[in-house]
Amino acid sequence: AQIWGGAGAPVPAMASTHRPPLHICAALTAVCVAIALHRPAVAAARPPSRSFADFESFWPLYVQQHSLTTTKLLHGVGTTLVVLSIAVRLGAASSLRVGLGLVSGICLSLLGADATASCSSGLPEAAVMVSLIVGAVRLYSGLPPSQTAAHLACGYVLPWAARCSASSATAGRPSNFTLPRSSQVAHFFVERNRPFAGRRPLAASGVSSGAPGEWCTRPATFSHPTFSLIGDFALLGSLLTGRLPLNATSPAG
Repeated sequence: AQIWGGAGAPVPAMASTHRPPLHICAALTAVCVAIALHRPAVAAARPPSRSFADFESFWPLYVQQHSLTTTKLLHGVGTTLVVLSIAVRLGAASSLRVGLGLVSGICLSLLGADATASCSSGLPEAAVMVSLIVGAVRLYSGLPPSQTAAHLACGYVLPWAARCSASSATAGRPSNFTLPRSSQVAHFFVERNRPFAGRRPLAASGVSSGAPGEWCTRPATFSHPTFSLIGDFALLGSLLTGRLPLNATSPAG
């Protein structure tokens, strides 16, 4: 079956015949949340770049790497646009199913993060996370995996690309980067997060001052993708509730 969009283009309808009832999806999500909250501590040896075992200890690093007002705003806008695009395109009922699938997938991804804790790269964890989120959303809502993956990608590309263009214009650099490159360089030129070895130390305050040659740690997405995704939603919630000022460089403000 197809649903015709406002511009006359057909939009694939989500499969509904094999979707579990909404109350079953909610119950499964509650189970996933309980599993995530009560998962046992992992004693695996962690590489220095992937040393965080829980989100509470990771959160200060996330806020530090999003210390600039523009960074916070664009991350919040990017996350909001993804949520609104899903709500507008799918409607309230299907969006709720997608949301439950996202929560379930993230909770299960925490188990994947623990299982891949000893890996030197966050890539295996990211692969597990995307697979679990896509699978949970597919199970609950019938949304095709390609669309779920596209929404996840936009959640990263939109704020990163926008920051790249703004920072490039300020620094006199050309802003016509392709999207794949934009998603890599925006964090580097705005927050000065570098994904390579041989990083120089931070300033005494623990936050990059923007001085030439000064770099802080690599973007958290590369080392802790699951915590980073949770951080995006935590940042949006903290900004909306006023718990985190726009100029904050640490959770304490």
